[in-house]
Amino acid sequence: MTDLFQPFVIGKMSLPNRFVRSATCVNLGKEGTVTDALVEVYRELAAGEIGLIITGGLFPKKTGRIFHGMLGADTDSAIPGLARIAEVVHQEGGKVAAQIIHGGGHCLPEWTGCQAEGPSSMISPHSGLKVRELSADEVHELVGMFVQAALRIKQAGFDAVQIHAAHSHLISQFLSPVTNHRDDEWGGSAEKRARFLMEIYRGIRRAVGPDYPILAKLGLRDTHPEGKPIEEGLATASALADEGLDALEVSEGFEFEPGHHIRPSAMHPCFIEECRQARARLRIPLILVCGMRTLADMEAVVENNVADAVSLSRPLIMNPHLVRDFRKGLATQSECISCNGCVEQGILGKPCLCTLRAAKQG
Repeated sequence: MTDLFQPFVIGKMSLPNRFVRSATCVNLGKEGTVTDALVEVYRELAAGEIGLIITGGLFPKKTGRIFHGMLGADTDSAIPGLARIAEVVHQEGGKVAAQIIHGGGHCLPEWTGCQAEGPSSMISPHSGLKVRELSADEVHELVGMFVQAALRIKQAGFDAVQIHAAHSHLISQFLSPVTNHRDDEWGGSAEKRARFLMEIYRGIRRAVGPDYPILAKLGLRDTHPEGKPIEEGLATASALADEGLDALEVSEGFEFEPGHHIRPSAMHPCFIEECRQARARLRIPLILVCGMRTLADMEAVVENNVADAVSLSRPLIMNPHLVRDFRKGLATQSECISCNGCVEQGILGKPCLCTLRAAKQG
């Protein structure tokens, strides 16, 4: 049997195979809290035999809310609802990590109730709205909020936590010279731009202890022409690995085109070269995300030692049992054509469901 179905270890966490469900907001939360419908989504994913499920991103502060149906980990009152997700995945024999994300300058006032905030004052190149610069004290406070969110995730029974540092969101905005124009302790050089992420990681590690798995989703390079080069991203990844990061999901950073990391019609691995360069530098497990639709492509990623695991989102929106179907020989590829109908539903504030599957069933 191919390596994809062999056990895999991230830190102290043992996984039954090398398939990861990449964090996906399915927009089924209600006022930041867990609903029955959302619990059933995770039950189905766990029943599909995915090695590790990563939840849709949880905001550590309401100002970081990106979608209407997004969940929060910003208060202790969130713990019982989040525990329902961990419990249902464990009941099905699965493992689950929770992702923490703050949208920063991406956030719309209609979802947060306030002006978007980010590393520097500017007009957002994506939303066209004015972004308020965070003070140095507010940045320190946000670091603490990420740490407290991670503690709540651990208390809720999740097997691991993932820090989102990609796709033009807040940490990615701090990492990028496109959006970080500061000249204080949080900007002015590549090392200082990376400080926000490093302090979040260090704080979480101190809080959760040495054995609790911490993952990061990191944009190794920006796709914006004035953005961060891959060498900066690799240096940040190396610094995280040196301090004990347990695994890295390789993606892209600040984007010239919003949503480029989930571009339509992506049918082959998108970040192979970035992952190869990370492999040459790092000795921690790597997870490759985006564009993989055939089992052969996924197998090649692991068998050629590009990454240790593959991460899927849209194919699992279409068929949450895809991994089980692969194992049973019922499928050799996903029917997902990367049409992004699911993404468009989410942007409209609707449940992020597969429109192609709905059309076939209808």
